[in-house]
Amino acid sequence: MATKGATSQTVLSPNELAKRWGLTTRSIRTMEQEGKLHRLPDLPGVKYSVAEVVQLESVGLEAQKLSAWERRNMQEKIDMLERLVASYQQRLAEVMRIAGGVQDVR
Repeated sequence: MATKGATSQTVLSPNELAKRWGLTTRSIRTMEQEGKLHRLPDLPGVKYSVAEVVQLESVGLEAQKLSAWERRNMQEKIDMLERLVASYQQRLAEVMRIAGGVQDVR
């Protein structure tokens, strides 16, 4: 996603936003339907707030591309890996405790 420099605009049309992000207007509509982007309700036509666009750019749209299934699957993997790390930390602590009692036999 390419981003533009500072702009004096306060609103963007779907075409302007699509051009700014290097996406299609269909992708912009999809993001709106998914609740990732919000149109300004009190303006004629479809317009998006530049402030919201800049905020999304700073957070990064890539982080929001996961589906609910992908996000749940990733969270399950993270949980499993955290349990694995905790298990290894316990084993290491036990090894260190046992090794602390061993004297060098040279």
